[in-house]
Amino acid sequence: MTELYAGCATTPITPPLGIAMGGYWERSGPATAIGDALWAKALVFSCAGESCALVALDLIALGADSVGRIRGRVEFEVGIAANAVMVCSSHTHAGPLTLAFRGMGALDAAYIQSVEDVVVATVQRAYEQLQAATLRYARPSVQIGINRRRAGGPTIPYAHVAIVEGRDKCLAVLFSHACHPVVLGADNGAISADFVGAAARHIEAQARCPALFVNGACGDINPRHTNGDVKLVEVLGAELGAAVVSAIALAEPLAVSGLGRGARCLELPLLPPLPRLRAARERFVLRVKARLRQMLDRDGGVARAARARLEWARDVSIYGEQVDTQLFAIQALAVGPLVLLGMEGEVFARYQLDIEGAAEEIIMLCGYANGCIGYVPTADEYERGGYEIEEAYKVYPSVRMIAPESEDLIRTAVAELVADLCVGG
Repeated sequence: MTELYAGCATTPITPPLGIAMGGYWERSGPATAIGDALWAKALVFSCAGESCALVALDLIALGADSVGRIRGRVEFEVGIAANAVMVCSSHTHAGPLTLAFRGMGALDAAYIQSVEDVVVATVQRAYEQLQAATLRYARPSVQIGINRRRAGGPTIPYAHVAIVEGRDKCLAVLFSHACHPVVLGADNGAISADFVGAAARHIEAQARCPALFVNGACGDINPRHTNGDVKLVEVLGAELGAAVVSAIALAEPLAVSGLGRGARCLELPLLPPLPRLRAARERFVLRVKARLRQMLDRDGGVARAARARLEWARDVSIYGEQVDTQLFAIQALAVGPLVLLGMEGEVFARYQLDIEGAAEEIIMLCGYANGCIGYVPTADEYERGGYEIEEAYKVYPSVRMIAPESEDLIRTAVAELVADLCVGG
């Protein structure tokens, strides 16, 4: 019988004070305090001569270029194939700026380099700690989020829980739940993993092993408490953590006879560029607004947000008609019947409900995996408009929003990718 091996390692990645924070256009300034530690956590599996690694980061996102460097180094320094490494971010809005969002300050190249170094070293330590392991799985009911676009809209009313056990102790608890980590709002200046960190601490205190969080398809899901404080962070984190802990005892064993991996890189179509006359008019209006807001707000968050919109308008005038598609990476890692399905964006909940609900395998959709292109709505949401459709792409490095036709391409690619894995229990 083929045996499964697993190893886990963790390393803090808490940034220095004064670093620019990611997540909100109108934040008043850089980090002024450390609320709780941020972590890089790596879980490595090995079976039948193959290995794969899942990395979970308490960050808003990493760029695809940074992920590419990490994967290349892991292959060279650790020996795990680059396409068998998945790097996921929790998407905390109370962490450092690690993706080139417009209007949120300058990236700290030294910090990003340190994160890359830490991730590679953490995967190395996890690999060196490989030991015979078993895998169990449960899907408890829990919901700390609401659909932020419309009452009664889709949410994810459950968590995924995978328990990795060695011969005499728990090695790791991998848990996932789809919800934006935005309990702390734009007025918060303290570095924090938000409810994700609170949930992980709760689980680790009970399970006595590292707890790794992977976000799901939370593009349209917010926690039921936003613009809150540390107490609310702890309340929601404890609620999620308690659900995960309760599921540990009930989790069913999974038979693992092999690992699998696969990937697709799509070219998603973009919405048409603005007509030139309208674009010129919009640039003029944004220029006036930016000047007025700078006069009123000086260098505060409102002025930066106005300048960011103006920067987007200038980018549209330069690049808007030169690009027709957006690259979008999808990755799958299979550990027996458990499939980690990574997508590099803020995926809407309907994708997760449909994909996970229809699969024979246990699918765990992982958002913010290997980069982040911005929001990935289902086609039916475009007619509703709103921030995610009409504004958010202006925050990202992109200049145009992906088109509704993207949904069919994504669903087809996912179905083909999962079918090609061919890894049974």
